[in-house]
Amino acid sequence: MKKILLFSFLLNLCYATAQDRKAESMTYRQELSAEYASGENNVLTAAERQGFRYLNFYPYDPDFVVEARFEKLEGGELMKLKTSTSRIATYSPYGYLHFTLKGKKCRLLVLESPSLKDDPEYYNYLSVFFTDDTNGKGSYKVGRYMELRSPLDEKVVLNFNNTYNPYCAYSSRFSCPIPPAENHLPLKVEAGVKKGFTGKGRL
Repeated sequence: MKKILLFSFLLNLCYATAQDRKAESMTYRQELSAEYASGENNVLTAAERQGFRYLNFYPYDPDFVVEARFEKLEGGELMKLKTSTSRIATYSPYGYLHFTLKGKKCRLLVLESPSLKDDPEYYNYLSVFFTDDTNGKGSYKVGRYMELRSPLDEKVVLNFNNTYNPYCAYSSRFSCPIPPAENHLPLKVEAGVKKGFTGKGRL
């Protein structure tokens, strides 16, 4: 009887966690879309914001929420990344995320921006720039981003439903880092934001 009750408790806990993840993603989509619709991030022009409500997203998929093992890197050399313009961006390798996604073993390099270390608002921001097999088809051709906050624990939950496009996906006025070649995921990540935007959009 105790084993049955424990199994039932764990099952309900997993269901509640899954529901919480989905709710968090829906809130994330609304808040991200609001930044573009309001002009708060200064990406879209006033004309582009006319009638705009939401960015376009893939349907939420719980299979794109995975647990990764974090491997910290110490003393790595600074990396130079190409950007969507002629600018070169500089980052420090922070560590690797090891995980399995849709049955495929994957690894992503986590980067830290030296220029943000003294910024009281963004000092703990970590960046994960990645590409996958949807680029230029369902998602933005250059790749997509995911943000994390330092310090990272040994186990990190990655929610690809919450990935986003760099600003250069919407305007050539911005210069955005291009994901390093090693951060290509060998599958279609049909989760998170899609390329471009539509007038009405959808969540």
